[in-house]
Amino acid sequence: MPYQQLQYLGGGHFGEVWLEMDTGLGRPCAAKYLDPNLLLPGTAAFAEGQAMVAAEHDHVVAVYSAELEGGQPVIRMEYLPDGSVADRYSGNPVPLAETIRIMADACRGVEHLHVRGILHLDIKPGNLLLTPTGSVKVSDFGLACPIASASGAPQTLYRRHLPPEAASQGTGIITIAGDVYAAGVTAYRLLNGDHALKGIVTPRADPKELIAKGRYPNRKFWLPHIHDRLRRVVVKAMHVQPNKRYADAKAFRRALEQARPRVSWWPTSPASGLGWEGIAADGTTWRAVVEPKIRGGFRFTVERRLPGKAWRKKNADAFDAATEADAIAHAHIVLDRIAVEGD
Repeated sequence: MPYQQLQYLGGGHFGEVWLEMDTGLGRPCAAKYLDPNLLLPGTAAFAEGQAMVAAEHDHVVAVYSAELEGGQPVIRMEYLPDGSVADRYSGNPVPLAETIRIMADACRGVEHLHVRGILHLDIKPGNLLLTPTGSVKVSDFGLACPIASASGAPQTLYRRHLPPEAASQGTGIITIAGDVYAAGVTAYRLLNGDHALKGIVTPRADPKELIAKGRYPNRKFWLPHIHDRLRRVVVKAMHVQPNKRYADAKAFRRALEQARPRVSWWPTSPASGLGWEGIAADGTTWRAVVEPKIRGGFRFTVERRLPGKAWRKKNADAFDAATEADAIAHAHIVLDRIAVEGD
C-alpha cells in the first residue's frame, strides 16, 4: 500500500479519519474512510469528494483522491495539523477581530460553493480548519449537495445550526439562506462562546420549536465587549425569516468586515469580577474590569497603554454602580465606543 496510517484523527457519522503518509509522494494526508452502510440514501460513495473537487478554492480543503479499498470508499485530502477552530478555542469566546477574520475566510469558501451550485449544509466551528498561516478552510462535505436537488436533502445532523424554516417544516437546509443562517450561528458561537447556548433548551422544551421561533440561539444574549454594530450583523444572518437574512455569504462577509473594530476586545478572568483586554492595530493595548468594591457596590475602570509607555487610567470612563448589572451596562457602552472609535 502506498499509504501508511500514522494516527487516528477522529470519527463522525459517516466514518473515520486517519492521518496517513503518502509514501509515494512523501506528503501527509487526511484519509476519510466511509462506512457504506451509513451513507445517506441515494448518495454516491464519492459524492463528498466530487463536491470538494467542484468547490476547489483557497478557502476549501483540497481533495487528493477518492478510491475503493476492499470495497470501502476512501477520500484523501490535505492534512492541516493545526486542527479546527473548535479545537483551538474549545468553545471559549474568540477575540472580535479574530472572529471576523475566521468568518470572512469561511464565507469566502462558502461563497465559492454557492457560485458552483453547491450547498454545504454543515457549517460549524468544527468544520473550519486552520492552515499553518492562520487562514481558514471549509471542510467536511459529507452532507453537501447541489442546490438544484436540495429539496430532497436530509435534515442537518447538527441541530444547533438548523435554520428556523427547516425546524418548522421538518426539512433540511435547502437554500443558500440556510447556509447563511448556519454561518451566522457559527459567528454567534465564536463571539459569545458555547456557554451562550446552554440553559436555553430545558428538558421539557422542544428544541425545534425554540429554533423556529427564533429563541435559540438567544439573540438577546451578548457578552458586554461585543459592539452593537457587530451584534446587528450576526443577528441579521440569523433572522427567522430567510428573505431578511443576507442574500448570500458574500454579503454577510462584507457586513462582517465593515463591522471590524479598531480595538479588538476579548474577555479575561480577573481574580474577582469581570475583565476584558483589547488591542489596536498600532499595538496600543487596553484592559478593563468590573469588580466589587470593599464597601459595597461595583466599579468599572479602563486603562490604556501606548506602545512603549506605561498604563494610564481613563478616569473619565470610570463608573461606580450599586449593582453589577449596572456596572456591566456601563462597561458595554465604553467598550463599544472604544471598539468603534479606537479611544
